[in-house]
Amino acid sequence: DLQGLWMKSNGGFQGLFIGSLDGTNFAAGGGGGGRAPPPARYEYLPAAAAEKEHRQQSAYEDPEGRCHLPGVPRGLDQPAGLYPVQIIQDENYVALLHEAMHDVRIIPTDNSKHPRNYWAWDGDSRGRWEGDVLVVDVSNFNGRTWLDMQGNFVDENEHVRERFTLMDRDKLLYEATVTDPTVFVKPLEFRFTLKRVPAD
Repeated sequence: DLQGLWMKSNGGFQGLFIGSLDGTNFAAGGGGGGRAPPPARYEYLPAAAAEKEHRQQSAYEDPEGRCHLPGVPRGLDQPAGLYPVQIIQDENYVALLHEAMHDVRIIPTDNSKHPRNYWAWDGDSRGRWEGDVLVVDVSNFNGRTWLDMQGNFVDENEHVRERFTLMDRDKLLYEATVTDPTVFVKPLEFRFTLKRVPAD
C-alpha cells in the first residue's frame, strides 16, 4: 500500500545521479554529513552534446520554469521539501498527484501495452507488481522535457523504467533507469527516497 503524501527527503539537489549500467557507481551523499552529491555524468552523443551546451547557456528556456509538466523522472526529483506527491491506488490503478504544475499520472497496473500515436509530457505509464514492488514502464514522451535546470535533456525516444519500493511505513525508495538512444551513450540511473509527510 503506497498510499499517502510523500516528499523527497535526501538533500536539496535535483538529479541525484547514481551511476550507469556499466557498473560505474557515483553514490550520492545528499541529506547527510554535509556532503553534496557529485555532479551528474551524462555522456551525450556528439549532436546531443551540442544541444545540451545550447540549453545550458539558455537556462531560461527550461519548460518547467514556464509551468509545463516536468516529465519523468523529474516530476519526482524535485528539490527536497519543495513539492509533495500524493499516491492513491486501488486494485487496478496507481495515481500520482503532484503539487508541482498540478501534474497527474494515472498508472494502470495490468501490464497493458502502450497506446499507439500518443505522446505527452509525462509519456504513458504502464505498471505491474513484482511482489510488493511497483514497476512502471514509461514511454511515448513528447521530447520536450529537461531532466534538470542545468540543460540536461531527453527527446521523444526517452524510455524510463521505474521501481517504487516501500522500505518501511514512512520511507519509499524510488529508482529510475533512463535510456534515450538518440541522446545518451548509455543509460542513466536515478535513486532517491521519498519520506511520508505526517498527517498533521
